[in-house]
Amino acid sequence: MAHKAAWAHTSTLVRGTHEFRIVGVAIRSSTITSGDFHAGGHTWALSCGFDDDGHLASISLELLSYPEDDVVALANIRIEDPLRRRPAAVWRSEGAHTFPYWNTDSDNRSWELSVPAGFHGREERYVIDDCLTIHCSVDVLQEECREVRVENIATVGTPPGISKDLGKLLLLDESSEVGRPDVTFVVEEAEIQAHKLVLAMRSPVFAAEFRWQTEEGERIRIDDMSASIFRSMLRFIYTDELPIKRSNDVSGASKVKYAEKRREAMALDLLVAADRYDLDRLRLMCENILSESIDVASVMPMLMVVHGRHSCRQLEASCIEYLVSDPDVYAAVKATEEYKELKERCSSFLLDVTEKVATVNMFPNSRSLSTSSSKMQPQKSASTHYSRMVVEGTHEFRIPQFFAMQRSSEVGESIDSCKFQVGGYDWMLRVYPLLPHDHAKLYISIYLHLLTNPRAANIRTSLTFRIGDPSGKFPPTKLSVETSFDSNTTKCACPEFITWESAKSQYLAHDGSLTIRCNIAVAKDKYTSISNSTTSIKATVPVPPSNIAWHLEQLLVTEQGSDITFLVEETQIRAHSLVIATRSPVLYEAVAAASNGDHVIQIDNMKAATFKVILHFIYTDELPPIEDLVSKDAKDVRVIARDILTAASRFCLQRTKAMFENILADLVSKENVLSTLRIARQHRCSKLEDYCIEFILMPHMTKDVMKTIGLD
Repeated sequence: MAHKAAWAHTSTLVRGTHEFRIVGVAIRSSTITSGDFHAGGHTWALSCGFDDDGHLASISLELLSYPEDDVVALANIRIEDPLRRRPAAVWRSEGAHTFPYWNTDSDNRSWELSVPAGFHGREERYVIDDCLTIHCSVDVLQEECREVRVENIATVGTPPGISKDLGKLLLLDESSEVGRPDVTFVVEEAEIQAHKLVLAMRSPVFAAEFRWQTEEGERIRIDDMSASIFRSMLRFIYTDELPIKRSNDVSGASKVKYAEKRREAMALDLLVAADRYDLDRLRLMCENILSESIDVASVMPMLMVVHGRHSCRQLEASCIEYLVSDPDVYAAVKATEEYKELKERCSSFLLDVTEKVATVNMFPNSRSLSTSSSKMQPQKSASTHYSRMVVEGTHEFRIPQFFAMQRSSEVGESIDSCKFQVGGYDWMLRVYPLLPHDHAKLYISIYLHLLTNPRAANIRTSLTFRIGDPSGKFPPTKLSVETSFDSNTTKCACPEFITWESAKSQYLAHDGSLTIRCNIAVAKDKYTSISNSTTSIKATVPVPPSNIAWHLEQLLVTEQGSDITFLVEETQIRAHSLVIATRSPVLYEAVAAASNGDHVIQIDNMKAATFKVILHFIYTDELPPIEDLVSKDAKDVRVIARDILTAASRFCLQRTKAMFENILADLVSKENVLSTLRIARQHRCSKLEDYCIEFILMPHMTKDVMKTIGLD
């Protein structure tokens, strides 16, 4: 829009990084693609090509999203020696590359990056156990006057987030009027107070323990943990912050070494605590710290700690990988005093370690190959050990001569993909060119079928079906679905995914084929060894376990432990007084003022939908997608933004207020700038007010704005 030119021209670089771990390098002779990642508001992927000998030949950066303007980016590639014996092989782009916007020639949406020169001829230094790790950073140039100005609104006066708000609860005691602790732990004779709601929300072990607790105010004794480690664990539960920092300010080799050893010891103790209380996120963070610090002296003590703990398989695998990385390493470990002591005291443990080392040495490149289709291309897979995660895989189903197959199909007959695997389960896509009822004959229908018997499991999934235009002239057709599969529900239906006319005119390739891409994200609840294999499967990208915001959102959705009810437009909305008191003291005043015994709080002069958005932000520090709240009509967006801005001002939620200042500023036009200015003044939004005034004073806008109020 023309009025954007009134602002100062500003350019910034926004960086995104991605680590692509390729397992099975030696047997590859094709091109593979990483999982999607984000940088500068766009979605990217790395594409790696291998020659006939399985050596890395090319690396390309691909733009997967469909921007409305050209995207300018810089890129860096780094391949490190996993044993850190030599400097990393690095390549940096000398100049920027321009990716064209979505309706131009699609051939320019891939940028071939150079393989680092230090990698050529020295591949054995960087490939360990047939595994290669590529680090890529992408810097995207963002150059937009108006958006820079609007974004500055949200950075002013941002209040503490969830972690800081909940962290304050740790400072309260029984004398506190609001948010007083309701459980006491006795650890090494120290009394440590906490809140049952927070602990049960984060840890299923605590939740089960509190269900068995019968006496009010009962003290719980912890005998096998130090008070300092228990307090550190509580700190993580309340804040998601790991109380283990690198000692960057320590000088002297001996002091640095001592500080690192203390850091490792604390990570080991917290790992045991995380395993005991089923704190997956803490466990994963501790495992990552310990994996980085494995050496000859620490590898056996680490293995001893994780021995028998099925949730710590990632660290165990890293230790075994270290032992088999070099014969000299294993020999050096055997020569340590720790190894000799273990040999005398724990011979069964050492026997188990020896068997695992021997297994890895015998089968360094072992992989499961799919035989479901003789036409399948070479397998693209990765195996990862996690106890709780989200496993993601993508299957591309290409149907050659699609309309010819449609004409030969009978009503109700399907076209089936081959069987493919994601998350340890077998799946199949089923496409119906013609369904029996008349209305469905206008559409192509897609069904995803679960072929594995789930038994008693409830398989939670996030699905995305996508058909892209091979020419790049039209944006893709996409549908996302959240669903669960069990023994009674083994399919997910999209009966009217795309019309025949759209498919024929926009999405067929030059050879008449139609390609359907299905992305499946499966939530895993227990340890699984995953090997994804399809005709076009992406490498598994593990998602870290849920954080505080996710747990609070589940608490809001399930209403578990809720103790108050808000009544808004005759709609009852359950909530938790502790969360409200911690996150919104102004709203809690209304809770405290409620005098009836039912703890029902009447909220007047507000829509129920608006209050639900406010409550969602209080619990998660995020807003639901605006497209889920309104239609595409800009007037509807302004109405909901105005209502939520009013509610945020009423409850003193400055961060929410700033977010919707952004939205209203982005929707400013000559027709609504005066009404937006009135809203800004009413709710003391000084940045939005300044923005509207400067908009009105632009020479080419002043006259048009005056016309809207009848002045010329």
